[in-house]
Amino acid sequence: MNEEHVYHEYASWKLDKNDFLQTLIHQESSLMLRFKHVFHVVEHLYTKMVDSLSYTEDELNIFQTGFYYLADQIDEIETILKKYYQEDVYLLEKNAKEVNLLLSTIEFQQEILGLEEFEQEDLDQLMDFEKQLIEKISNQEPIPVQMFKDLDELTYTMFKRLKVDFYPIDDIYLEIADELGIIE
Repeated sequence: MNEEHVYHEYASWKLDKNDFLQTLIHQESSLMLRFKHVFHVVEHLYTKMVDSLSYTEDELNIFQTGFYYLADQIDEIETILKKYYQEDVYLLEKNAKEVNLLLSTIEFQQEILGLEEFEQEDLDQLMDFEKQLIEKISNQEPIPVQMFKDLDELTYTMFKRLKVDFYPIDDIYLEIADELGIIE
């Protein structure tokens, strides 16, 4: 695949998602916080590539990983918005903590699936937790504070046993943003 293809793909994706992204940005959505640094790094690298028409292999990898993560997150948020909040962005934002909990649960599942060896029981526990969350969200029930603690405890125990240091991608991109000198 032509390396520049991913930059064109990003430009097209951003154009397609512009209204939704601008809505989230304009209302200072706390959903944007989960990938704020990823977004800034990807934007920076995209602008650099467009301006200078050059990039390193590391920059391409960082850009590509960040872009695909953003696309996945936005797709998940749009699906949740349509499926559970009748496309009401303000209702989505009102429930941002719950949505972020759901997105984190999905991210933990993906982390487990990315491991060479994992226990199916761990994945099953996360999937059961996701089902409970979805049931509450779809019935517009409040999410008890205990569920936030339960996910923390569950993943802490799980990752400790598996000897996995989990770093959210946005934390990794915060370090990259710092190295690039673009922290806001």
